[in-house]
Amino acid sequence: MGLLILFDAARSWVLWLLLLAVLLLTLWECRERGYRLTVMLWWMSFVALTHAVGYLILRLVRPPRKDTN
Repeated sequence: MGLLILFDAARSWVLWLLLLAVLLLTLWECRERGYRLTVMLWWMSFVALTHAVGYLILRLVRPPRKDTN
């Protein structure tokens, strides 16, 4: 939402749809990694403010755990 407000693009339904898609990807990624609810909400709010850049940071900063089974 931060970038939508910054660029005054809040009227574009495509940008809102992309924001929703990135938030759903973030939710999926956090659940797959088994994060606690507070951590998941923090990532969701971070991605909501920074959009795709925030999602890319999530993917780069916290690489997935490797299964040892």
